[in-house]
Amino acid sequence: MSLQRITEHATRYSLLAIRYSPILLFALAVFLRILPGERMVDDAYITFRYARNIVNGAGFVYNPGERVMGTTTPLYTLLMAGVSLLLRTDNFPAISIWVNALADGLTCALLAPLGKLTSGHRRVGIAAGTLYAIAPFSVTFAIGGMETSVFVLLLTLTALLYLRRHTAWAFTSALALLTRPDALIFIGPIALDFALRCLGSIRNSQPAARHTLLRFGLLGFLDFVLLLGA
Repeated sequence: MSLQRITEHATRYSLLAIRYSPILLFALAVFLRILPGERMVDDAYITFRYARNIVNGAGFVYNPGERVMGTTTPLYTLLMAGVSLLLRTDNFPAISIWVNALADGLTCALLAPLGKLTSGHRRVGIAAGTLYAIAPFSVTFAIGGMETSVFVLLLTLTALLYLRRHTAWAFTSALALLTRPDALIFIGPIALDFALRCLGSIRNSQPAARHTLLRFGLLGFLDFVLLLGA
């Protein structure tokens, strides 16, 4: 086979890899997180116990009858309970591994368009997705049973939606805040930028901007109520 033919094949396969990069990144991330098996950390079992009590009808409690908030990730706890009910299993370590693997896979797939959007080059997003897929710390968090994978997915999705000017970013940012309160560090600057943009739009009397600002405010208030009530 001539050098020119080899170059043509390499170019063709390279273009195919770039075209289907989100799928390839998703598969790579999931595989690397399922491969090691469970490496649960102690804190994960606190969340699992809350989820198990929800499934058993005892409520969002660590000990039945004691309304004490001992988990810092309400949404992830509810997600564990929901998947447990759906699959009719209480093997929470296995549930968390698969949920985290799928979440990281989606994050890597989203990094491809996010990188292209921020840099203008799709290869930048592919590189970012690849690095996150193989990063030891991201694998460690995923197989540890904690909420980090879902948290990072929601933050990545929020960034992508916001940069694309899609109002659903307000919903995903609210979910991120319910996953971990420190999401406010990431959401705060975005919300400030959004508020400044809306104030400029309100001055120009655009109803859509006012409605979006109202929805974001209501979602923020709902987050506050849920966290306080929990």
